Amino acid sequence: MRLSNNVIAGGTLKSGYDYSLQVWVKNFIVLDCGHPEDMKEEGCCNAHRLAGQDIREITKKESE
Repeated sequence: MRLSNNVIAGGTLKSGYDYSLQVWVKNFIVLDCGHPEDMKEEGCCNAHRLAGQDIREITKKESE
């Protein structure tokens, strides 16, 4: 069970869960998933694909 709320800064998710992308974010950076390595090799999810990227840049590209 999740006990904390998302942290929003400047209208953008700073830390928490982005439900549209289905990724966890910490200090604006997308965190990698916890899937096994063999799943990651196949491109398992958005979290793995977007890991290490700034959520502000990702959402900016999506809105263009």
